[in-house]
Amino acid sequence: DKCYEDEAPPSLLDDILVPLVDESVRRQFLIRDAERRRDYKEANALRESTSPRQKALEEAQLAREEGSEDDALKFEEEAELYKNLRADVTQDEGAYSRFLDRDDWYERETQARIKRLDESKFGSLLDGMD
Repeated sequence: DKCYEDEAPPSLLDDILVPLVDESVRRQFLIRDAERRRDYKEANALRESTSPRQKALEEAQLAREEGSEDDALKFEEEAELYKNLRADVTQDEGAYSRFLDRDDWYERETQARIKRLDESKFGSLLDGMD
């Protein structure tokens, strides 16, 4: 892991803005801050409580670094699904009632239906083109 000791500690502006940013960005910031303070227990706890969306974003980044663009796109699509499920992506999972989020099965079914509709449109537009 990288050492962030040379980075400036969080400022008052960080204290104000960090709670308002996307949970995945906030978590990365908090992990770096914990490592800067050498609080590896907190850094590891933050890593272990990573949301499924953040895990998918990290997998996409790793796949892209390894040159697997197809896998990266698949993971980014998964991350987008998790983003769409959330009522508020600036809040940590569990910080508000889960009943405000969309149902996973419903969103997946809706996205699949949209994809089928899009594919059927393109299929008719490209018919006869060889």
